[in-house]
Amino acid sequence: MTVWQTRTIEQRNLLNPAFCALVLLHLAQGYQKEATEGGTEDSLALALAFVGSSFVLRGQTRTQLPNTVRTSLATWVQDHPLERSAIAKGVVVLRPYVREALIFGAQHGVLRVDGRRVISLDAPAGLAAYLRTSSAEVRDCFRAANFVGRWLWKAGAPSTVLALLGVQA
Repeated sequence: MTVWQTRTIEQRNLLNPAFCALVLLHLAQGYQKEATEGGTEDSLALALAFVGSSFVLRGQTRTQLPNTVRTSLATWVQDHPLERSAIAKGVVVLRPYVREALIFGAQHGVLRVDGRRVISLDAPAGLAAYLRTSSAEVRDCFRAANFVGRWLWKAGAPSTVLALLGVQA
């Protein structure tokens, strides 16, 4: 992990632990919401936290997301081969930042890592006010994270998702 003072401005802004923890919160909330609607009490697999972050934090990939969770991940991957490759590479590149965000989120009571699962807890006080004053891109990241969480639950078992995206666990 790069020392904070030596990180670039882009890394400090986009990949800071607080922001990434909120992305993970929205990702886990979307996953849990879809699981509950599907009749299960499932939480986000730890491996999918890394995959979901790669979908959300890369703007080009985020803009290519489908409009509905009914779109099959397999179909989307077939239609977006370059994005598939970018997501797999993003998982590797983002790994230290996602780990840092998981620790930060757990320390601040936003997330809980339970075994190989990430569980969303309470959103921090002031999140709604933060969202009202944040940029459209920040709001889009959180909206996309919630969507990707829901979509990943619909896609099937974590091992299936990882295989479709060419990500090694």
